[in-house]
Amino acid sequence: MPQKTYDIVLSSPFSNYDFFAHKMRELCGQMDLTFFLADDVWVHEFLAKLRAGDIAVRAMLDLTANQTDPDDVYTQLAYEVKRQRGVVIDDPELTAFSAHKGKLHELLVENNIPVPETVIVPRNEIETFQITREIRDRVGVPFVVKPAWGDSGVGVIVDAYAERDLEDSAEQAPKSDAFLIQRKMKMQPLGGRMGWFRLYHICREVIPCWWDPVTHEYQLVSPAQIRQFHLQPLRRIMRNIASVSKMKKFSSEICLHEDGQFYAVDYVNADPDMNPRSFYANGVPDEIVRHIVWLLFYEAMQVSKRGHGFFDDELEASEASANWLERRRIEQRRREGR
Repeated sequence: MPQKTYDIVLSSPFSNYDFFAHKMRELCGQMDLTFFLADDVWVHEFLAKLRAGDIAVRAMLDLTANQTDPDDVYTQLAYEVKRQRGVVIDDPELTAFSAHKGKLHELLVENNIPVPETVIVPRNEIETFQITREIRDRVGVPFVVKPAWGDSGVGVIVDAYAERDLEDSAEQAPKSDAFLIQRKMKMQPLGGRMGWFRLYHICREVIPCWWDPVTHEYQLVSPAQIRQFHLQPLRRIMRNIASVSKMKKFSSEICLHEDGQFYAVDYVNADPDMNPRSFYANGVPDEIVRHIVWLLFYEAMQVSKRGHGFFDDELEASEASANWLERRRIEQRRREGR
């Protein structure tokens, strides 16, 4: 038997998640749930104690960025929690699949989710690969090159013209097994803003934000703006990505292109930006971060509280209500032709 069981564990190597962690800890304290932050100081010892059976984890929120590295200690922690039948949000196997832009791109295309014209080049074909006239006609010039594996923009070349750019991307991202050559999106102006959006999908809720890809500044999209600029497809695209990827927690970037169509350009970011604006000039508005904390806390709480007796009936009623509300939303979208 473990000496201690943690209801909710937050796994993150990033110090800029401190605000997020503090808010999560507050909620756990209010609901009498045990909480632990597995960061760089404690993660190795925490994993060792978990493997030894000294501790157990009911629910873990995985906010790491190394899903592509099986030797990463945070990745190992996620798999160990899952092996011991704890719930990881999100499941490390789903996260690893979604982190591969090439595999996910093909799945999105199969499910009719709008994405830019793309050519996928395996690493072992780079030396002989040629960007033909047919490819140039498909993706345009300049085009974007991005690694299938990777994060933080490493290896992404936004103004690429030739094979040399593909080779440069491969050198910058040595662990990526494939690379995407993709049409460069041109934003459509919307009332003084540009049609580029970063959206959060958190446990079935979609939170849309205006996002400037140059300054990285956020602003929440209001319901009035959704109606004014006909932005309803944003939510539909996000829900479809969530349905296909099976992910609960991620962000995406969607562009309203000059042709008037919406395209998903950054499909699934499993460790979405949580830098609060109160500490970072181009951070996420604090009210959005707090709301995301609540949504993830509520999801994890339902896992942790199950089997605690009197709380089970309340959980079942809550889940039934949520399912009923989701069915109503789906029916409403169907009637509105969305």
